[in-house]
Amino acid sequence: MNEAQTLLAIENLMKAVTKKTYHRQDLEYDLDGLSKDAELIFDSNRTYSPLIQAYFNLLPKRIRRSDEEVFYQGVAFQRFQSELRKRHQEFIDEFCENNKENRKSLFKYFDGLVDDHCKLLLVRVDLFYRTGRDPSIQRFSQDIKRMIKRVQDKDTIFKDQVGYVYRLEQGGTSKGYHCHLLVIYNGSLRWGDSYIGMRIGEIWKEKITGDDGLFFNCNQPDYKQYHQQKNQWGLGLLERSNLDKTRNAQKMLAYLAEPEKDDQYIRGPLLGMRQFRRGQLKKD
Repeated sequence: MNEAQTLLAIENLMKAVTKKTYHRQDLEYDLDGLSKDAELIFDSNRTYSPLIQAYFNLLPKRIRRSDEEVFYQGVAFQRFQSELRKRHQEFIDEFCENNKENRKSLFKYFDGLVDDHCKLLLVRVDLFYRTGRDPSIQRFSQDIKRMIKRVQDKDTIFKDQVGYVYRLEQGGTSKGYHCHLLVIYNGSLRWGDSYIGMRIGEIWKEKITGDDGLFFNCNQPDYKQYHQQKNQWGLGLLERSNLDKTRNAQKMLAYLAEPEKDDQYIRGPLLGMRQFRRGQLKKD
């Protein structure tokens, strides 16, 4: 298993452990089943989610003497289950609340861009990695920083960008680390959103990840046509006067800070790692 898959496997195990139907006698064996992979990725400079941290805290190398009773005392184990369920739920609730605040901030940011420009060009590209080339969180963080620096510097294809937003996630179909990136251009100066999306993806694939990366261009014609048929298309050229398109754009923006997506958070981010970020308005 790669790093991201190992963390998800640990999380799934600990979710099972917290269930009232789980047998305490199976705990030591189940923990040991993932311990080799887990020890390879453990890093004290990361902030693990409660379920992941609880797993590491029970391994022989890190367990406190006072916690050893979890393995052989029923009452202690039940208390452990209850406290872990509570910590996990609090973590999810806080994550969802943060996403709600991010969404408010994102809508305010977008409204400001619409006010400042009669036309915008919205281009979204999803960035991820080839199977078998899955990165560590350190490499993923470095790759994202390099990519966003190019966006901020308005380097090559990013010329005339007036805003951006990204969200980092873990999970989904690939179960790996990935990024949803939206770049917003001055629509009076730039056009050809499908081409721009392709070029952004190629920079990620070739220049940033050394061909380890892959991408999905959300502005490609077939994806655009699919959403147009449902009257849901909000990317591409947006004119300020087109209220229906603006509403669709807001709906597509909302996906980048969706509170209900409570299963795709980064399980072990680096200290200080930002999982959601947007640009700044000139008047901010």
